[in-house]
Amino acid sequence: MKNKEPVSCSSAVRALSRQTFPVLSLKGEVNQETLFSLEELAHSEVFNVKCDWSDNITSLRQLAVQKPQVISEAFIFQHFTTLRLVDRNINEVDRGLLKFTNLQELSLTGNCLTSVVGAHLPKSLTVLQLFANKFTDLTDLAISPPPNLQHLGVGYNQLTDLSSYMSPYFWPNLLSLDLSHNRIGHVIPTLQSLSQLISLRNLSLISNPITLAPGYRGCTLDMIPQLQILDDVSISDDDRLHFTNVSREPVQWDQAIFTVLFPILENLRQPPENEALDEANCHYPIQKKYSYLIRFHFVSDSSPDDGTTSVAQTTSGIIPQTSEDGASPTVQVTLTSAATSEDHLPPLSPGSEEIEGAGASPVGENEEYVPVGAVFETEAVPWEINSEFLKPVIVRCSDLTLLEKFLGGEVQFTVIEKVIESFTAIAPPDPTSPTPTSGQKKKGGKDEKKGKKVDTSSKPLKDKDGNILKWVDNPATYNEIANIRVDLKPLLSNGVTSDKTQCTVTEKPPPETPQPDDGRASATSGKGGKKGGNKGAGNKKKVPTPVPVTPPEPLRLEYKMERVKWNSFQDCRAWSQTSAEVSVTANHSITTAPL
Repeated sequence: MKNKEPVSCSSAVRALSRQTFPVLSLKGEVNQETLFSLEELAHSEVFNVKCDWSDNITSLRQLAVQKPQVISEAFIFQHFTTLRLVDRNINEVDRGLLKFTNLQELSLTGNCLTSVVGAHLPKSLTVLQLFANKFTDLTDLAISPPPNLQHLGVGYNQLTDLSSYMSPYFWPNLLSLDLSHNRIGHVIPTLQSLSQLISLRNLSLISNPITLAPGYRGCTLDMIPQLQILDDVSISDDDRLHFTNVSREPVQWDQAIFTVLFPILENLRQPPENEALDEANCHYPIQKKYSYLIRFHFVSDSSPDDGTTSVAQTTSGIIPQTSEDGASPTVQVTLTSAATSEDHLPPLSPGSEEIEGAGASPVGENEEYVPVGAVFETEAVPWEINSEFLKPVIVRCSDLTLLEKFLGGEVQFTVIEKVIESFTAIAPPDPTSPTPTSGQKKKGGKDEKKGKKVDTSSKPLKDKDGNILKWVDNPATYNEIANIRVDLKPLLSNGVTSDKTQCTVTEKPPPETPQPDDGRASATSGKGGKKGGNKGAGNKKKVPTPVPVTPPEPLRLEYKMERVKWNSFQDCRAWSQTSAEVSVTANHSITTAPL
C-alpha cells in the first residue's frame, strides 16, 4: 500500500515489518499473549499479507513460529539480505538502513528520491536499483558508496551528465550499469567517463538521446573495450574489429542524421494548363508551368546568415553507399535549393511550439538564439499521374535532447503544387551577335536559300513588328494540395518508419463552369420555322443523356524515414567526408533558415 505522506527508508521497512509480522515487536521483546498455536497461525490473516518486498520473509515467519525467543530487532536487521521497497513514497534514505548489516540487494524503484547519500547504504550491498525516481545527478551517491557494489540501476530518471561521479575510485567493482531512459545527450564526454570503469562489462543506455547518433554504438565499442554487453546485445570480436579506432575520427558525434524518401505519389490529378510551349501556341502571351514537391517541418541544424527567422528553405542530400564486400564507398550527392513563401508553410507538428520555446532564448537575455527547426522540401518534379521523387532529403540535428522530444510527436507531409507563370517581353539586343552587312545578304543568292531547310524550332519568338521576344518568369506560387500526418514514435524506437497512406485533400475544388445556353438550337429552329412553317415549330430541344462520372482515385503518398546508423569504420569516414562537402557547397548555394 502506498503511503500518503513521504517517509524515510527505515520507516517504510518498520511499517512493512509490523504489517507482515503482527505477532512480533521490533523493540526486541516477544508478545507472548498474542502468540497463536502453530495450527491457528497457519490459518490466520498473517499469511494473507503480501510478502514480495523481501526474499527473507518466509524463513523469518517460520522462525517466528518455531523459535520466537530468538526474534529481536537486531536479529531481524541481520536476517534481511534483500529489500524491495517499490512505490512506497520514500523521499529519504537515512542512516537507519545501516542496521541491515547483511543486506546485499536493495530496490528503491518508483519513489520520490532526488538524492541518495552513499554513506547511508550498507557496505555489504552488491545490487542497488534506483529506477523511476527524480535523480538529476549522482553526486551524493558517489560519497563513500558501497565498495562491493556490482550492479547499479538508475534508469527512468533525469540524468544528463556523468563526468563528475563515474570514476574507478568510487566504483571499483561495478560490473553492470543501467542508465536507460535518461537525458544523456553528449557522446564523447559520456563515454570518456564510463571508460574509466575498468570492471564494467554490461552497459545499457537505451532510450537516451545519444543513441540517436549514427556512430553511437561503434564509438562505445571502441572507447570501452572491456564491455561484453551493450544495450542488451552481446558484443562479438567482429563488432569490435569493424569499429577499431573509430573514436579518433574528426566527426560531429552529437549529430543525428535522417533520410526522408518519397518513392511515389499516386493518382495526382492533371493540372488545368500543362501544355509545353511549341510553334502552335507560341503566340499566347502567358503560359504556366506546373511542378510538384513534398514539404515538411523537422527539427534540424540551421544557421541563417542574418540571424533572422525568415524562412528560406533548402534541402541537401549526400548519401554515402558502402559496398558489402568492404570496397571503398561510393558517394551520391544530391543538392537542391528552393525559396519558399512564409504564407505557404505547412502547419508545424504537434508540440513544435513547446519545443521551439525550449530552444529559443528569452527576450532581453544576452544569449545567442538557437534555431530548432526548418522547413524541408523535395526537388520539384513535373506532373505525372504517378510522380516519383527519387532524390532523398537529408536532415541533420545536433541537439539530440531536443530531437528526442520532437520524435515523440508527429510530422506533416504536405503535397505542394508549384506554379510559375511566364509572359513575353521584348528581349534587349545581343551585342555579341554579328549584324549581317548588305554584301553578306546578297551572297549566296536565291538558289542557296532554296537549298537550305530552315529549322523552325530554332527561330526566335517575334511579335508582329519583328521584335525578338523572350519569356520572363514571375515568382513562383505554391498551392497546398493535400497532406498526411505521420507518427514519429517508430522512428525513435526502431529507427525507421514507412507506409503508403491516403492523403487528406486540402485544395479547393475548381469552380464549376455553367453550361452554355443552347441559343444556336433555338435560332435554328426559329429559322427553320420561317422556311418550313409548322415543320420548324414542332422541333424540341434534345436533352443530353447524363454520363456517369467515375470518382477519381484517392491520392496516395508513399514515404520512408530512416535514421542513419554506421555499421563500420568505413561508413563513419564516408559520412564525415560528405558532410564536409555539403558544408562547402552550402556556403555558395544553400541557406537553411529556422522557423
